[in-house]
Amino acid sequence: MNEPSEYLLGNSLGERERLLRQGELFNAQARQLLDRIAVQPGWRALEVGCGPLGILDQLAERVGPSGSVVGLDNDPQMRDWARLSISERELRNVEIVPGDADGTGLPRDSFDFAHARLVLLNVANCGDVADEMAALVRPGGIVALQDLDWVSWICEPAHPAWDRLVSVTAQVREAHGLDVYIGRRMPALLRSAGLTNVGVQAFSPVWQPGDLFQYLLINFAELHREKIVAAGLLSDQEMTDLGESLRTHLDHPETIVVHPLLFQAWGQKPDP
Repeated sequence: MNEPSEYLLGNSLGERERLLRQGELFNAQARQLLDRIAVQPGWRALEVGCGPLGILDQLAERVGPSGSVVGLDNDPQMRDWARLSISERELRNVEIVPGDADGTGLPRDSFDFAHARLVLLNVANCGDVADEMAALVRPGGIVALQDLDWVSWICEPAHPAWDRLVSVTAQVREAHGLDVYIGRRMPALLRSAGLTNVGVQAFSPVWQPGDLFQYLLINFAELHREKIVAAGLLSDQEMTDLGESLRTHLDHPETIVVHPLLFQAWGQKPDP
């Protein structure tokens, strides 16, 4: 990709497990999206930035043995993990290929459906990605995007450690050209890519102590620790102190966390 940022969260085995769990979190919403779009048997579908799985399994089931699914990722480790996932799930109609989201190298007008989930949050050139996906689907084909918007990411009762860690993590990402509010902007991206019949929907889970994602901010800030410290936003000790203080607060039985808002947006490529 041509954006000035690498994938900031790394590619350790722990990151594979985090991404798989994250995918499970939003699987119900993905099924609703595919129901709304009415993905059909025999379709040729593309998952852009598939990571270790994305929704390759759901697409493989929808298009069936008469259809095919292509999973694309520019990270060799992610592609290896994706191949492991499709082998574990015996997804025989799925192929994993290398490529950049903004320049896949795939044939134009060759897919019935193109999808990307939690990709735009990690790239700087979101418009180019939407344009590429629009070019890849046939006339009448559908492009769908799913991504987060940090507007809803809060804890209640509020806590200064939460506010500080959200702020510095957002600053690091924004310094790499990444938009933590990209979710709300996706309908406009699809329209700019020339798509019509654009729709949008949003979801946001709420967590409580003991839930895995109650502590997502702490884990997310820790993944960015090196860059936060290098940027001079916090010292290493301040990072540790804030994390410990926030964990105590999040453990309190009355503390809830609202997840970043998951936006879904979709549009159709018009006939020439």
